Amino acid sequence: MSLKDELVRKVEAQLEAWEKEADSLKAQAEAKEADAESEKASAELRQSASDALNSIDEKISQGREKLEQLKQSSEDSVESFRSQVSDLIDPDRKS
Repeated sequence: MSLKDELVRKVEAQLEAWEKEADSLKAQAEAKEADAESEKASAELRQSASDALNSIDEKISQGREKLEQLKQSSEDSVESFRSQVSDLIDPDRKS
């Protein structure tokens, strides 16, 4: 498997994981909101869920952009995407 193919596979897998996480967060928010006893708790829950979803949505957007760039790159230039993809998938890793 070429480096490009490997990186594409990793980014696609990460996007899928983030999309599942976003779906899970949405389902949790809906379930908790249905159980919320007060307007304040409900508002705080909505804000927390909104913040988490915005963060995941931003990651998904960035991931899709990098994936498209990676798919359009040549095998010769794909090495430059390695650190970008690694940073996207694991932002806490040490370079």
